[in-house]
Amino acid sequence: MVPRDVDVVVIGGGAMGLSTAWWLAPRARVVVLERFEAGHHRGASHGDERIFRYLYADPTYVEMAVAADEGWQRLERDAGRPLFHRVGSIEHGTADGELSEMTQVAQQFGVATEVLTASDATDRWPVMRVAPGDTVLMQPSAGWVRAADAVESLAARATAGGADLRFGTRVSAIEVDDGGVRVRASDETYRASAVVLTAGAWTADLVPGVSLPPLTTTEEHVFFFRPDPKIARTAVPSFLHLHDRTIYGLPTPQGLVKLGEHHTGEITTGDDRTFAADPDRTARMERYVATWLPGLVPQMVSTMTCLYTSTPSHDFVLDAVGPVVVGTGFSGHGFKFVPEIGRCLANLALGEPPPHPRLTLEQHRQPRQRIRV
Repeated sequence: MVPRDVDVVVIGGGAMGLSTAWWLAPRARVVVLERFEAGHHRGASHGDERIFRYLYADPTYVEMAVAADEGWQRLERDAGRPLFHRVGSIEHGTADGELSEMTQVAQQFGVATEVLTASDATDRWPVMRVAPGDTVLMQPSAGWVRAADAVESLAARATAGGADLRFGTRVSAIEVDDGGVRVRASDETYRASAVVLTAGAWTADLVPGVSLPPLTTTEEHVFFFRPDPKIARTAVPSFLHLHDRTIYGLPTPQGLVKLGEHHTGEITTGDDRTFAADPDRTARMERYVATWLPGLVPQMVSTMTCLYTSTPSHDFVLDAVGPVVVGTGFSGHGFKFVPEIGRCLANLALGEPPPHPRLTLEQHRQPRQRIRV
């Protein structure tokens, strides 16, 4: 079979891969190879909504969030549809020292924040309860992203730019040679100057000759609850509740509220996940709602699972080794950065240096603390 010549092959057609193709398409011949059908639910991009927030104690991620905000605005303009809902996002709980550090970093990048008392917060959002004495940190410009619509928009705009999206195409081999790479897939062989791996839980099985940090895939559970019309008189913000475990919440396009525990899932693989509901987790989340979210009816409406693929530090990997570009380890907090991650990976594929040196493979070999999200 005669190889087909392209400039860049992107392996993985979820949000990260499609964002990479969106940025590449005007500048290069790009093909995206995705093992499953468009919009499938087997990876990490499935679902209708994702939280968007700016606050991290690490400046790298705040800088990326600000850039991603600009990227979401650009995608909205290109797609001609609303994707980002700025309902605000709040963080509260027992980590007052960390919240103070986040505020200082946010100020460096011009991110507006507002500090509230517990009583101020519950007056403003009667949907939730805040423990007396807790500090509440508000990000007025944050909120949530319509994730499924964003993935559709990225695919449409990448195609409009000239990208060739091949769904239902399984990659069998990636071979690096002096001229670049050869990618063998189910129906064709491609010869390219670079390959970008954004295959989520399947990345470690595909990457050729690159030493990655340990990657752990977990199957996480999310839950959907209905607002109580007698109490929830105001819009529900996105939020992080930092207490004995991290709980996050955000509105959905269907008018429900999505809740999840961060990093409590069972270890699995992309092929072995169960998709099964967990009655114990459901009961625990219903107890949480009854205690902390009086504006929601404390009976779950529905539940689903998703995949996290995480590095030990929960830092991303955005780097290139020769013609092999790797974007992985998004550790359950990557979707908000999708436009910026796609831009970074596209630039790496075109030979530019790593835009965020802290997230390179070499830096992952150094001892580092786990980031708190």
